[in-house]
Amino acid sequence: MAESARLARPTLGWKDFEEMLGSELISVTGGLLAGTMLTFATGQIALVPGLFILLPGFLEMRGNISGTLAARLGSGLWTGALQPRIRRNRILRGNLVADIVLAVAVSAVLGIVAYLASSVLFGINNVALIYVAVIAGVLSTVIEIPATVLVTFWFFKHGHDPDNIMGPYVTTMGDIISITSLLAAMIVVM
Repeated sequence: MAESARLARPTLGWKDFEEMLGSELISVTGGLLAGTMLTFATGQIALVPGLFILLPGFLEMRGNISGTLAARLGSGLWTGALQPRIRRNRILRGNLVADIVLAVAVSAVLGIVAYLASSVLFGINNVALIYVAVIAGVLSTVIEIPATVLVTFWFFKHGHDPDNIMGPYVTTMGDIISITSLLAAMIVVM
């Protein structure tokens, strides 16, 4: 019994290592890009009082929501419960609806928390924080969720393990898209 359990255990192969290494290198490079973008945008972000309170939670939210979506899709693909196609895919549709609702709701909550924190801690009454958070949440969701689905399916169709690749990829993509979406939302609101 112990012998069969030992043999059934999956092993880490060279292909898995290459996939993980490649995704981590992309993650580090993308993280540097996101940090550079944030450095150049610090002046604009400082113009909206309280936005620095919103920023960490907003950046973390995008990677978490898309990361869990990629993990659910990867699990569904490997178990055969999900087919890598967009049309007539009930499981995919349910995941997309859940992620969109979650992203917009959490963006609104983050905006409200940032507004309340800046109001209580600094005496700054800036309702624009809520609008910036919601608009940036919608913009980043419209970009990141379809990209996550398409890339997860693409990797799976081409023989790669999405579980090895998608975590670092969507986290980095989320940081870059979130910073860009926040700057775009600031332009719209201000």
